[in-house]
Amino acid sequence: MTDEPTLLLLLLGSSLAFVFAVLLWKLLVLTGGIAAAQWAIVTGFADQPAVQAAAYALPALLAACTLLYLPRKAGGFTRGPFPRSHTSFNPRRRAGRIRWEAMA
Repeated sequence: MTDEPTLLLLLLGSSLAFVFAVLLWKLLVLTGGIAAAQWAIVTGFADQPAVQAAAYALPALLAACTLLYLPRKAGGFTRGPFPRSHTSFNPRRRAGRIRWEAMA
């Protein structure tokens, strides 16, 4: 028979997993669909390595493009208390911005 702390940890872990599944259901469904498609392609074309490489490469490229370009289009990097030009690491751009603010 299990003791009470082990049962409580098991209940806590399963409830946290359930909460994450409820909150991230779209991501889990999309990931499951991609995994199922990859499995079907890899098992269906077992003797063609180019098709297998494409089955793994295309979702990876789509994920990389989404992570790189979607935040810019959605305005993720420009939101906040300061515009993008204030947060530049380019010293010339910062100096020009400070100069124009001093003249105003």
